[in-house]
Amino acid sequence: MRRPPRLLPLLVPVAALAVGFALGRGGRGPDPASLAEAWRPAGAAAPVAAALRQEALELYASGQYARACERFSAAGSEVAATPGWRQDVGRCFDSWGRAALRAGRSGEAMLLFRQGLAALPDDPGLLTGLGLAAIHDGRRAEALPALEQAVALEDDPDVRLLLVRLYDSQDEADRALVHLRALLARQPEHETARGLLRKLERERRAEAAFARRATDHFVVRHEASADEAAVGEVVEALEAAWGRMAEALGYRPSERLAVILYASARFRDVTGVHDWVTGLYDGKIRLPLGPGLPRGEALERVVLHEYAHAAIHEVSRGRAPRWLQEGLAQYLEGARADGLLPLPGTLTLTGLEALVGDTDPLRARAGYDISLWATEDLLARGGLPAMRALLGRLAAGERLPAALIRVYGLRLSELEAQWRHLLGG
Repeated sequence: MRRPPRLLPLLVPVAALAVGFALGRGGRGPDPASLAEAWRPAGAAAPVAAALRQEALELYASGQYARACERFSAAGSEVAATPGWRQDVGRCFDSWGRAALRAGRSGEAMLLFRQGLAALPDDPGLLTGLGLAAIHDGRRAEALPALEQAVALEDDPDVRLLLVRLYDSQDEADRALVHLRALLARQPEHETARGLLRKLERERRAEAAFARRATDHFVVRHEASADEAAVGEVVEALEAAWGRMAEALGYRPSERLAVILYASARFRDVTGVHDWVTGLYDGKIRLPLGPGLPRGEALERVVLHEYAHAAIHEVSRGRAPRWLQEGLAQYLEGARADGLLPLPGTLTLTGLEALVGDTDPLRARAGYDISLWATEDLLARGGLPAMRALLGRLAAGERLPAALIRVYGLRLSELEAQWRHLLGG
């Protein structure tokens, strides 16, 4: 019997937050009016430099960042490195880096932000961009110094929240709390920060005396009195899940993932989930050790399901719809859909997304079953290679309807109509 649906986590995993942060902020480009006085080219090279800068501004305005940044750099080489020239170059690379990041080219974006920082080493926007690009590129350890420097230069609440989530995902609650308290000192009524503070303090109290076991791919923490054999079984299941996701989705993270094992009652107290929930992924994998967690093959499936959520989330950079996350996680754990599943005649993927997140357990269960069926159908059309391609397109910022056409050659409306027909809607 399949498990009932899991609750939505309180803490949004880091990749999802970074997606919104990156897309929600544009670069601060060169400003002809504000920089004119600071530029002041002089001497015989002045006309050449001024002409290059004007050409660069026009290219920048049309979104041709590569050519614009080259012209800004060339203009600066014609004159002494004035503050205005450094601003031009830094702002151009900032905008180019953010464009690359929005297009899903995180490695390229990191290089571009570093180019901008060569001209403006203490610019908070460039440092934040570098941190965001590093997160998207799976290099969270490299993101931390850039974001810490950015927030030291400009106390941005969004950057502090991002640092909170990064440190929490790396199981460094003390550092996360430092940033939360600094944010609340400036904005005492910040609702998100207050909720996170309560959550992290509750977890820290519950996990204060936990033992720690590190493996090649995970950091597992558990109560010192926990059954060592049971902990060992979880560790084996985690390492097996790592290999399965590497093969299925090509997901091979370079950083260890935090896994917290609680006594059953404490798991409910810390996470606030219902009695039927057997695991949770919220940037960390959280499992109830003891009577709340099965053993043997059933344990392997629970662990695989939660680790699949981590893999799907990271591979899609937090952009996969929840129905696809839940359907694919169920499939990868070994669940298979009922071919005679009844489907509401008017159901769309938008409706399915709402159904999966419904607070009514029966409706949510139906949403999970339909999500698994729909995911299986996609896999039947192209297997895991096509599914990886779909997740990759979502990660790059492509909308689901466009990604479905590119990968499966079907419009969303055509796919929904086929599904209603196949399920006898």
